[in-house]
Amino acid sequence: MIAVPLVPQAKIAVPPLPSEFVVRTALRSALDAGAAADVSLVCAPAGYGKTLLLADWSRSSTDVDTAWVSLDRDDNDPGRLWAAIVAALSACPSIPGGNRLRDSWVWHHDELPECLAELVHAIGALPRPIRLILDDAHELVEPDALHSIGALTRNRTAGLQLVLSSRRDPPLSLPRLRLAGRLWELRASQMRFTPAEAATLLENSGLQLTPAQIETLHRRTGGWAAGLRLAALGVAESADRDAFLAQFSGDERSVADYLVGEILCALPDDVQEFLRVISISQPVPTRLATALSGREDAGCLLDRLEHQTSLLSPIGRGRDSYTIQELLRTYLLADLRRQGVNRAEALHAVAARWWAAEPEPVRALDHAAQSHDSDLLTDMLRRLAIPLLLSGDHTPLREALTCVSAQTVAADPWLALTSAMIRLEAGELPAARSDLRHAQQVWPTDGPAGLAVLRDMAEQLTAGVADPAQPGSSHTAVGYTGELPAEPELEALARLSRGISHLECGDRVDARVEFEGALYLSRIHRFDYVTMQSLALLGIVEGGTGDMHSMRAVSIEAAATAAEHGWENSIWAAVSTAMLAYTALMRTDTADAERSAAEGLALDVTASSPRLRFALKAIHGAAAFDAGGRASGLAELQQARSEFGGRPAPAELVAALAMLEFRTALLLGHSAAARTVQSWLAERTGDTAELLMMQAWAETAGCRHDHVRSLLMPVLEGAATMVLPQTVVEAWLLEASLAVSAGKRSAARAALRRALAVAEPLDALRPFAYAGPNIRELLVHQRGSFGASDAFAERAVAAGAGGRGKREPMLSERELTVLGLLPSLLSLDEIATDLAVSVNTVKSHVRSIYTKLGVSSRRLAVLAAHEHGLLSGGVRQA
Repeated sequence: MIAVPLVPQAKIAVPPLPSEFVVRTALRSALDAGAAADVSLVCAPAGYGKTLLLADWSRSSTDVDTAWVSLDRDDNDPGRLWAAIVAALSACPSIPGGNRLRDSWVWHHDELPECLAELVHAIGALPRPIRLILDDAHELVEPDALHSIGALTRNRTAGLQLVLSSRRDPPLSLPRLRLAGRLWELRASQMRFTPAEAATLLENSGLQLTPAQIETLHRRTGGWAAGLRLAALGVAESADRDAFLAQFSGDERSVADYLVGEILCALPDDVQEFLRVISISQPVPTRLATALSGREDAGCLLDRLEHQTSLLSPIGRGRDSYTIQELLRTYLLADLRRQGVNRAEALHAVAARWWAAEPEPVRALDHAAQSHDSDLLTDMLRRLAIPLLLSGDHTPLREALTCVSAQTVAADPWLALTSAMIRLEAGELPAARSDLRHAQQVWPTDGPAGLAVLRDMAEQLTAGVADPAQPGSSHTAVGYTGELPAEPELEALARLSRGISHLECGDRVDARVEFEGALYLSRIHRFDYVTMQSLALLGIVEGGTGDMHSMRAVSIEAAATAAEHGWENSIWAAVSTAMLAYTALMRTDTADAERSAAEGLALDVTASSPRLRFALKAIHGAAAFDAGGRASGLAELQQARSEFGGRPAPAELVAALAMLEFRTALLLGHSAAARTVQSWLAERTGDTAELLMMQAWAETAGCRHDHVRSLLMPVLEGAATMVLPQTVVEAWLLEASLAVSAGKRSAARAALRRALAVAEPLDALRPFAYAGPNIRELLVHQRGSFGASDAFAERAVAAGAGGRGKREPMLSERELTVLGLLPSLLSLDEIATDLAVSVNTVKSHVRSIYTKLGVSSRRLAVLAAHEHGLLSGGVRQA
């Protein structure tokens, strides 16, 4: 018989909470949810906050008594163990005076079942339930102590919930309890601090960190509470917090001491060695662990470590891959390197070859770079360059290339072309051209197909002045002309190259076929970067055919792909942004056009592409004009053209932007500026329908209607070379306006129907916004008579009436004075007399008013003036 030893009060007292403690409401609720189970297990490695979590939970519970026992090695003596348990139970305030738990207990070492039965009977007689928390249950390792606790778990004790807190799974037949539904578990993965909880902990510790610093610390610690506390101490003592956080790892002295003293020292030497060698990879698949360690039981060992220590976390349902707690991994990695740099590098080489065979090219390349084996890294770059280019993983390629000497890159065509492609995507054109020259100098006489495809693509993009290919560009690269390779990644790249060649030659049909083929391959094989490229190039094709609906749809998809993968700063995303801005401008969605163009101009890559910058800046200027900033909008359009200068560009691009600037200049009465734009376009495209349209607009204010119609006829009849599909819309609208002025309402209606029919598939509303009040009046009067185009006609009415935004005053003070007299019955001679000027001066003012308002008669000028709020007492036209 053994007398019950005295139990220190601290051993059975609920531990106090430190001032920096963070209340974790979600975990409290989780513990409450597990109260119905007979046994609860809170299992996590040292430093996860198990003790403090349970202490807080105990204090927050009001409907149950808590008996707390802090276990240690001495409790492997069953007498000491059960004396502490009984002392904790008897200290509960709800124990009545006559209950057996209030009496002195003695324990018969060989009569545990009888003693345990008596204890269970005493607990069952209590008026309210008791929660018995055994903290640090991993300290119990001797068979007698474990057997006695196991006996308690096997009994269904009414009114008792047993809670075990442990660093590893105790050997207590947990699978049987789990199968019977009697076990509830809280694991390390659930106990990791969230970013918000980490921020609260650091703030409670007296630290005021930025969100970025908190995010860095949370990522490095993996939400491990002890790691956060140790980091907080280091940050508090550091003069440069950012530098400390950047270098903070498991090898930091205080963290390393904790890891060794509290975690690693409990593991056998062979297990510590196993963890060291697998630490070079994160994650570590079981088969890679076997390759690194040479242990055939690597999978079983990983599984056992995860279950017993929670130092590793499984990935996926198959549990065939694991991650190591981040701070522990960085300590192990540093310890591995201390044993010899060559050994760590050799393990990285093993990992590189293993990942390349999976295939996981990004990880393979990273390990190859860390192996410092130049031959291995060069071989990996040759094998993995195209897959990584197609998937958009350019950063790993760039970083790997920096680990190879410049001389090695220049002497190897694979590496030189890879470097050229990476630099092109980053907008580094001179460096890309240098790489391409090096590749040409060392070109093999009989190179593989993949090398030829890569060269042709690099040459096309480089010759295109870092722009995605556009029809009409002046470079000489012909693209890939060989047979399509059998490998899907090479075929996708070859199709892109072929499509660009067709697009440059103006063959949009064959270009679409090739781009759609590349898009199909990229989607089924997840070549995500090629998906974005193909969509952007298809947008160019659709824009060239005038199908604005399709252009907008594929551009939206290309931009979404770029956003999903973080490629917003790529040249292809910028092209899609420009196309979206242009379609928004044509749809009179002025705010969207201005915003999209501004976003495109803000991209770093735009600076390397004069053509793209020209387009975005001109669209932004036109949108600003439409929004009411008329003078500033024209200035931006002029500046965009001036900066672009005489660089080569496709006819569609220069014609579209020239038409925007010409019309803007004409509306503001700057006829000389308009003529400058007209000459600039003529030098680039020769005689086209767009030039005839410009001349017709310029002649309209002079009321020479017959001459204007003679200019329009080649456009309307298709006799003139038309660059832009929407030009014929402008021509039919001007034809309708002339017919209205001549009193030919029937002809005007017919011309307007033609304009609507052509404009609808183009989604071209902007021409109607500037067609003048006579067209808007005709649209209103003919509502409901346009058949299939009725819905589009309603949008055209809205575009004409309010789609252009609020305008700043367009007219000079003298022109406003003349305009104010036009509603009167005074003749121009009488107006001249009234203003004390010559009649020729009045006529000059009237012509300028007509030009700026886009009208051709006195009546329409008055109507337009009312619309713009330029005449007092007028009613804005609907």
